[in-house]
Amino acid sequence: MNCKQNDFNIYGDDAEALFSVGRRFLNGNGLEKDLVKAHDLLSKAAALGHVQAKALLDTIDPGDTAVEEADEQLSADLREMLEYNKQFVKTRGYEKYVTSKFPDKKIAIVTCMDTRLVKLLPAALGLKNGDVKIIRNAGGTITNPFDSTMRSLLVAIYELGVNEIMIIGHTGCGVQGMDSQEMLHLMKERGVDDEHISLMKHCGIDLDSWLHGFDDTDAAILETVDLVKNHPLIPKDITVRGYIMDSTTGELTIKG
Repeated sequence: MNCKQNDFNIYGDDAEALFSVGRRFLNGNGLEKDLVKAHDLLSKAAALGHVQAKALLDTIDPGDTAVEEADEQLSADLREMLEYNKQFVKTRGYEKYVTSKFPDKKIAIVTCMDTRLVKLLPAALGLKNGDVKIIRNAGGTITNPFDSTMRSLLVAIYELGVNEIMIIGHTGCGVQGMDSQEMLHLMKERGVDDEHISLMKHCGIDLDSWLHGFDDTDAAILETVDLVKNHPLIPKDITVRGYIMDSTTGELTIKG
């Protein structure tokens, strides 16, 4: 049977044709392999009573078709990561990382989401998978006593056995000097409606304060240490200290 890549919708209720083209998409026989199209065609053929289509359909993992369907909207970088993940699981690369949910060192670290720290921070502190809880956000600070970072710390203490907290900022942090007005301007350039911004302000949300960065990293870290230490839900036996990490060398300096 001759068919073009985009002609697979012309077969209507011809179960045999649907099965034949679906199998070719599945195997990459004369057509570019496409699990989504294969699954669609074989499903239609099976619904029309085609026994072989039903048997072949059972060999396709719906999760694989979902990933392929999503791939069309994903960047090349993200598709590469998803493909790597498949191979990682297939080759059992996860085995050396297996551990429990409880941190072996009973320490929680609040730090910045900065890309330079992703591997540097654990390496500079000699951490392996399972040693500590790491909570990352923009700036590694806490400005609201009831935000998600504070909630995560409470879970770490009461559910996971943490008894020590490290607040780790770093040199050259992007949040230092961040301008809320500039961010609002960028939001509008990306299509966020003025009406939505105004609505948030009318609802009592101080966007200028919420989006504003800090002027001094050391001071911001010490303020976070103070907030956590004096939080009404933090037990007094929890040790909380502040640190600054050099974003290049990983050197850690105690701040309070």
